[in-house]
Amino acid sequence: MKTLTLEAFSNSVGLRPEKRGQVELSINSDINRPLHKTLVSHVIPQLLGAAVRSYDKQPFNAGHSVALGQACISANAGEAETLVKSLLSQGFDIESLYLDAIPEAARLFHDWWNADEIDFISVTQGIFRLEELVYSLSAEFVMGGNQQLPGSQLNALLVKPPGAHHSLGLLILSQYFRRYGWQVISANQFTLDDLLGAVRSEWVDVVGLSLSEDKQVPEMKKTIVRLRQQSSNPQLRVMVGGPLLRFRDDLAVLLGADFACLHADQAQATALQQVKKLTTLSSVKVARR
Repeated sequence: MKTLTLEAFSNSVGLRPEKRGQVELSINSDINRPLHKTLVSHVIPQLLGAAVRSYDKQPFNAGHSVALGQACISANAGEAETLVKSLLSQGFDIESLYLDAIPEAARLFHDWWNADEIDFISVTQGIFRLEELVYSLSAEFVMGGNQQLPGSQLNALLVKPPGAHHSLGLLILSQYFRRYGWQVISANQFTLDDLLGAVRSEWVDVVGLSLSEDKQVPEMKKTIVRLRQQSSNPQLRVMVGGPLLRFRDDLAVLLGADFACLHADQAQATALQQVKKLTTLSSVKVARR
């Protein structure tokens, strides 16, 4: 099985031998220029429409994503968690970890795989360890959110189509909604009957569907119609996102959804805005009667 060593990665980005040790030792500082150039020209453009974010603490940077990716595919199962907890203890922002470092590390796995520097087993191992990291830090992440809990008393059903395999993005999305006060119903293996049963039996403000392939579109379009028909909430908002949105910016229109979001922070903020707007309109209509 091929694994990506520091030397192999350094070779792939043209990093001189005398600089390789600096990459390993400069996790808390700006990354080296050759590596920075590669990330800016190859990795960062894949963050389509990424919002400029501000954090209360020091944000993770591209160099941290590389280090995290390396840790996840190493032979040491606990290396990634040790690395991240060390950085968090130094004052790095956990929200930046979830929104920046973890998604970028996942994208790096696929870049390295496409460059034939790691095999698919390593990609799978890397994604699995990122998911383990999210679960491990879940309590700290959720409890450290906005104390005003802007989504308090709101319910979100966040799922992927039956049979879909990608889950890291949905996991981060669910954690982010919880961080901002939402009650979240989410599972990796919801069937259509599960979805319909959930919106019938529970008051759901927002349904979020994460799609990864074009072939999921026809069935999801029918599913959204049925969700609206059977929802106990006549003003149910439907949000779509996931990897497919990177290539289909018309995804919401195509599926008959209310809006589409690619990033977790954008999704939570837009969902909250949509629900509050409906609540305000309903209040105005009642007042006019």
